[in-house]
Amino acid sequence: MKKKIMLVVKHSTDDLERSNAAMALALSLLSEEVDLAIFFIFQGALLAKKGVAESIHGHNFAPVRDLWPEILQAKIPMYVCGACAKTYNISGDDLVVGVKIVQLPTLASEMISRETITF
Repeated sequence: MKKKIMLVVKHSTDDLERSNAAMALALSLLSEEVDLAIFFIFQGALLAKKGVAESIHGHNFAPVRDLWPEILQAKIPMYVCGACAKTYNISGDDLVVGVKIVQLPTLASEMISRETITF
């Protein structure tokens, strides 16, 4: 059975290093064939908005614009916090294809069977 991991991403444009590292880790986990899901919360919610991920470039990592297409192509479950989507004015039309707006109970039920890594 594949290892199941939930990657919780808390940063985007507020901390380019952490958000870039989170996406690099996501791609690395996918290359290890884990059952990966991603949850965007707090400032990380902005990564669920079209065009934001492509603007992230930290030091010593491939820029997210180079990593993002492979992550999206994997069609893994990706969620954004509903409250955070409201905070950052992210509507359904603004979302990257494949990202769902969810409330915390949905996330909790998904996390029960997964190890969690937070960035």
